[in-house]
Amino acid sequence: MRDLADKWPHDVLPMGALVGEVTKEAAAHLGVKPGLRVVQGGPDAFVGLVGLGCIKQGELGLITGSSHLHIIVSKEPKTAPGIW
Repeated sequence: MRDLADKWPHDVLPMGALVGEVTKEAAAHLGVKPGLRVVQGGPDAFVGLVGLGCIKQGELGLITGSSHLHIIVSKEPKTAPGIW
């Protein structure tokens, strides 16, 4: 556990930010084209809103599984106290 802090990312990128490109070696292993752009992902529930078609302000998505979330698309980021 002592070396755990060294393993954490030092930079936090927003969802959709360019992280890099797929190397030739990784592309051959994965069966994709080299140079394919790699972007930062996000929490599954929030990314799942796109799959639900909730992409416009005011649209609400209900995500269920090990937890249950009601997530609404808003013009500006909003969080509750103590929630990142």
